[in-house]
Amino acid sequence: MPLEELSRKLKEIQDKMSEALHYSIDSISSLREEERERLFEIRTRKEDLIRELNEVIVAADKAESEYRRSREELLGASRSGNEKREKDAYERAMHLMKIRGAFEEREKLLARQRDDLAREERRIEKLLARSEEMGNRFRVALNLLSMNLEGESESESAVSSDESGLLAGMLLAERESVSLSRDLHDGPIQKFSSIGLMIDLSKEFLDRGDFVRAGEELGRTRAHLADALLEARSFLFQLNPSGLKDGLHTPLNRLASQVRSFSGCDVRFSIEGRADVLPLQVRTAVFKIVQQAVMNAVRAGKAKNVKIMACIGVDVLRVKVVDDGVGFDVAKERDLAEERGTWGLVNMEERARLIGGSVSIASEPSRGTTVLLETPLPKKV
Repeated sequence: MPLEELSRKLKEIQDKMSEALHYSIDSISSLREEERERLFEIRTRKEDLIRELNEVIVAADKAESEYRRSREELLGASRSGNEKREKDAYERAMHLMKIRGAFEEREKLLARQRDDLAREERRIEKLLARSEEMGNRFRVALNLLSMNLEGESESESAVSSDESGLLAGMLLAERESVSLSRDLHDGPIQKFSSIGLMIDLSKEFLDRGDFVRAGEELGRTRAHLADALLEARSFLFQLNPSGLKDGLHTPLNRLASQVRSFSGCDVRFSIEGRADVLPLQVRTAVFKIVQQAVMNAVRAGKAKNVKIMACIGVDVLRVKVVDDGVGFDVAKERDLAEERGTWGLVNMEERARLIGGSVSIASEPSRGTTVLLETPLPKKV
């Protein structure tokens, strides 16, 4: 088959697969949106049910106490020999017994409904997690399809190298997606969920006329919302660091500012050489590696000070990240990465390898950590 005909057919296949993947991604996104709305409704109903259930439990306990007192009154009336008093006490006891029974039935019904909603909530959460993973796989496949299909006549060794790089990139994207989803769930999403409960509590105070406590709760809600928005902006910056097209100074400065704002850690950096002449792919990989090293130092290492030193030479780029954190056993943490689902160290090494470089990590418990990135640069730089 002529090369032109082969390229045309491959392009047709690429277009059809791309269209199918776009459709699948759109369908998954629509499904996720519907399920998120459904999850919000279920959580709202469950919270309402829990509040009602607590009210019914309190009312049932009160009815039980009143019923016991009525039984004692009935016993006393029976001993007194007063028929009218005994009859009134009996009717009151029977009435309270019915009320108590009604509350008990209502409590059982609400408890069953709460448990049903909790099961449905867990089912939707699992569905959202699976659909997110599936969507990420489709997006990775779509990105691979969008690459130029020319160059099929290259040597087998070059093709093998490209395939290895693509596989590494796919695994890296998938691991980062899982990690980001977990961090979003444990961070901003949890905070926004808490904000909803705090607003409900404020409404309860307002309904009771307790304006002082309502104001205090709204104040806490506002502070909580500010923290959640700060975390959300931080995640957006992780996904799409701004300023990389101009070099490394702007994104590193913003990273240092964000880390200081949420952790109090003093992050300082220095750059020797011109980062703006580096290929964007290299700049992006370097920043992502530095970002991961800094976040590891702050979150796991509890560091109070972090230094970032970048030296851009003619042939080699070196970046060192040094912190004064608690340190760790590098070999042990790498071995436990898959078991724990923590891929920070592996991701840094993989990013470095994709740009032809390497990452070395030196650390000991109570001795801090040093991360060194080295990568060769194109001769034209």
